[in-house]
Amino acid sequence: MNTPHSVFDESIDRWITENDLPWMQLKTEIGLSNLRKHLPHKPLHILDAGGGSGVDSISLARDGHRIDLADYSEEMLKAAKANVARERLADKFRFHAVDVTEIDRTFPQPRFDVVLCHNVLQYVADVPCLLSKLSTVLLPGGILSLISPNRYCIPYATAFLEKDLDKALGQIDARMYQNRMFHATVTEYSAEEMRAMLPNAGLAFDAGYGIRCLSDYWGDNETKSNPEVWEKIKRLEYALTEKYPYTLLARFWQIVAHKI
Repeated sequence: MNTPHSVFDESIDRWITENDLPWMQLKTEIGLSNLRKHLPHKPLHILDAGGGSGVDSISLARDGHRIDLADYSEEMLKAAKANVARERLADKFRFHAVDVTEIDRTFPQPRFDVVLCHNVLQYVADVPCLLSKLSTVLLPGGILSLISPNRYCIPYATAFLEKDLDKALGQIDARMYQNRMFHATVTEYSAEEMRAMLPNAGLAFDAGYGIRCLSDYWGDNETKSNPEVWEKIKRLEYALTEKYPYTLLARFWQIVAHKI
């Protein structure tokens, strides 16, 4: 990883608090809803690469799937184990303290039906190399789900969230962004850029989605916290998640691919 694990260890309390917010939960819900469209109806062996506190994979474990969760942050793993225990899903999980960029050392042979790599790519220095390693651990035909922030949204986030129009003007075509959650500088990509990297990793594109196409740019947190308003936002987000061109300005993109 390009970002030291201390960044994540020191921010664990803020991460846990933020993940209880409705817009964070919506990101997880839509990402999993999109992924489930591609999963066969049978128990699967899933790797959650850089799985953090387990917010994505716990829902899949409830579906009956077996999960290996890998992360290099001790505090994230501790939170994941606590969350899994609280959900009484310990029999579905195995945990690995490992840097995702070295995941092929932990799993040198293909063994997984599905690999999740959600909210990780922006912290990695060599993304094409990571994609190849994630492909290595997938079984032939296995599914890879990628979620990462969308670089096209950098000036929009600055203009709408920070209300700094001058700064937003200077961020057109930018790909570096200061992540507010972990106070780390990250590298953001577009979905088109990521899709172009797939073939060299032995992966084929299946589908692309946008996550939070509209909600990051509308209203304020107080307004969005109104349950009636939030239900309307959710309906909009589910309607937009696979609708081009609205996906181009989603705060996060999702790509689902398979190993050739």
